[in-house]
Parts: sequence; structure tokens; C-alpha cells
Amino acid sequence: MAQGSAKIRIAHAEPIGQGARLLRVERVDGAELGFAGGQYVIINSGVTLPGGKLAKRAYSMLSSDAEQRAVEIAVKRIGAGPASNVLNDIAVGAELEWSGPWGKLRLPPGFSGRALVIATDTGITAALGIARSAAAAGAAQLDLLWLVEEGDYFVPEAFVRERLPAAARLTVAGGFLPVGHPERPARACALVGDHVADGPRDAVLCAGDGAVIYPIRDRLASLGAPEGSVLLESFFNNPLKKSL
Repeated sequence: MAQGSAKIRIAHAEPIGQGARLLRVERVDGAELGFAGGQYVIINSGVTLPGGKLAKRAYSMLSSDAEQRAVEIAVKRIGAGPASNVLNDIAVGAELEWSGPWGKLRLPPGFSGRALVIATDTGITAALGIARSAAAAGAAQLDLLWLVEEGDYFVPEAFVRERLPAAARLTVAGGFLPVGHPERPARACALVGDHVADGPRDAVLCAGDGAVIYPIRDRLASLGAPEGSVLLESFFNNPLKKSL
């Protein structure tokens, strides 16, 4: 799997939802990207921050890894955030630097078992990449649970459903508690418990709010999930970073 820095080109761009943009990007040199569904890349916006560092941000690839020449990413405009604003305004044909792919949130090659993908908030991008790639690989069962505050948050539900393969079953827990709510982890664990009432999955992959997905992992372990079968990728509120 290729890793390192490379130049990318914006091949296509379109608005999605409220204050978000879908970008299709490709390497300038035409090489394959070498990614697996669920992984992310780090894009250099070219903006220098007040402290002198460049504004670089991670974005999950939401397209299937069956296509390696170009990928889709979704970018939510976040206030005055330098990277999100650059990517929401950048012109088709423009070039930027990126590095990657990175991340261990991925199913093993040739996975054919029963998988559950859980996303909170913006973690839906990684979940889409995993689900689309798993379906292409022939997973026996694929369920996707999305915990989200509002239906138009980041990307619309219709956008997600349009890109999911027919074999995937999507459950949207709309009206979910907001980030930082003290009851958010417990509510998420209850929803996940109901979702696996018919037995543990061969693999569970979780992306999004670290304050939620780590308790979910513990809950699944208490319900009999095999050791090492639950993988996590914190988009924010990573408890491991806070403990350093």
C-alpha cells in the first residue's frame, strides 16, 4: 500500500447538504491511491496558521476501494476553519499536496463474514467507505448504524442511501443527543445493544465521537464480541490523546 506525500488534483466538485461539498480527487501522476475502505488522507490546504504551521486536515475516503484511480471525500465548512474553507471554495483542476493513506479502520482483505459499521456525526464518511468496499468484497451481511443529531447534518440521509450498496442495511438514529451531552454514551450503547440482539458480528467498525465509540466497544465486549473484533477511529474527543 503506497504511503507518503503526493500531488492531487480536484477532478470534480459539487455541493451536498448545508455547508458541505463533495470532491472527487485523483493523483496528478495518475498512480493508484492504494487505499482500503475506511482509511483517510491528510490534505495540506496551503494555508499557514498564526503559529507558522501549515493547516493540514484528515479526510476519510467515502468511495469504494474497488476504484483506486480517484476517490471521493466530503468536506464540511466549519466556521473560519482554514482547511474546510479552502476545500469548499477550491476550483476544479486545482492541485494540493496530500499524504496517506493512513488508518487501521478497515476490514481484512477478502472479508466475507457479518459486519456492523457504526458512525456518529461526520464519521459517516469512513462508514460509507467501509460499507461500499465490504459489499464489493462480498461480505455476507452488512449493517450500518448512523447516530446523528439532525437529518441535514453534514451530508443528507438521501446522499448516504444513494451511495450505499443494495446489500447494506442502513439504520439512522436521527435526533441523537448533541456532542458533549452526558447521556450520549449510554444512549448509544443502548441502541447498539438492540442492534446486535441477534448475536455478535464477526467485525464491528466504529467511527466518529471518541466519547461515544469507546464505551460502545466496551458494551459490545460485554455482549460477547470476540477480542479484537471491534475497531475504532476517533474523529474527535479521542480519550487516548487526552490521557497523554
